[in-house]
Amino acid sequence: MSTKPNEIMSFDLYVSPDGNVHELSAREAKAARRLAGVVELEPGGMIVMSTDVNATVGKGKLKGWAKGFLKTWFNRIMRSRKVDETMKQLLQEKGLDSGWSIGNLFRGRYYSPKSGDTFNEKSFSIDIRGVPFDFVKDVAKVLAKKFDQESVLVVDNKSGRTFLLD
Repeated sequence: MSTKPNEIMSFDLYVSPDGNVHELSAREAKAARRLAGVVELEPGGMIVMSTDVNATVGKGKLKGWAKGFLKTWFNRIMRSRKVDETMKQLLQEKGLDSGWSIGNLFRGRYYSPKSGDTFNEKSFSIDIRGVPFDFVKDVAKVLAKKFDQESVLVVDNKSGRTFLLD
């Protein structure tokens, strides 16, 4: 095992009934933690998106505005249910374990290069843990469609990189 200066090393050890100390392999340590109720999860990622749908609704039309207004309020009321249903469905399809948190609404700004407009909208975040980042991106794409979004912001918790998905 090669180490860099100041790198922290960890070992999983156990004491057998005869008093000898043994080191567990990575696989044995993972199984032992699962038996003890301690499960290490992949870092996952975070999705930041708006509940407002005016990014995808036609402008300058009263009917389009009214439709966008109603859809926005429906998204705000149903956001947790929509996210939960989507997460459950996708997790079952992929056979993954995960936990997620849905953050409070906050004011966000987004500039759309497609329309040239800046949107000032209420946004919320979904922090997903215990899954690969590709799964987080898949969830973001599905939720973008369900919430009528032009794009969503996705953060990789492992690398700290941020992506804008169209």
